[in-house]
Amino acid sequence: MNIFRIFLESSTAAQIIMMILVIFSIWSWAIFFKKMLDFARVKRRTKKFLASYRFRKEMKDWDSLGFQLSDNPYGRVLASGMEEFKKLKVRVSAQLMHEQGSQKERGFINELADNIRLAMERTKIGEIAQLEVALPTLSIFVSVSPFLGLLGTVWGIMEAFLEIRARGSAHITVVAPGISDALITTVYGLLVAIPALIFYNIFRSRVNNYSGELDTFISEIYAYLRKELITLS
Repeated sequence: MNIFRIFLESSTAAQIIMMILVIFSIWSWAIFFKKMLDFARVKRRTKKFLASYRFRKEMKDWDSLGFQLSDNPYGRVLASGMEEFKKLKVRVSAQLMHEQGSQKERGFINELADNIRLAMERTKIGEIAQLEVALPTLSIFVSVSPFLGLLGTVWGIMEAFLEIRARGSAHITVVAPGISDALITTVYGLLVAIPALIFYNIFRSRVNNYSGELDTFISEIYAYLRKELITLS
């Protein structure tokens, strides 16, 4: 079956629907290759960062990570936590000079320590949003493409019945063009929706994995920085 020949022989309405679906298909494949490159780059930089981070368990060593704190999601999360810690460190030192009683001091520090987690969580949300770029577009293609194909199907069947009524005959030569339009638009719709659905699930799974791993990383950094903040008292 030559779907391109059928395209040329289809009605104008079917051709318009198929052209839209072809645009969706090209767009979804472009997103696929772009996201594959993006995730590969993030994975490579993250792996390099974590390899360096494992040998730097003290905060005083984290600043030596340099540009690695800004070229990957983990580094940017760590940098935001460190920045918030440094701000709170100054604030805690000033506040403790006026506080009396260790229990009051500990409660004050615990409240401030939550700001470190919040700062890292905000950064994480931004990083996940970056990884999710274009995924809503794929989701739209998955949802809309079959319906466009169905629209072409209904349109083609409607034309077939209109031809039957106009000519007063149900001969195959009368209904074939409309049925052909109906079937080919469905094929086009599925050819767009199926790959887009696969791409969406692949990238959604990777985003979810990164989200879970970042949550674990944030908990680790938070526990350490909170401990460092408490020791100031």
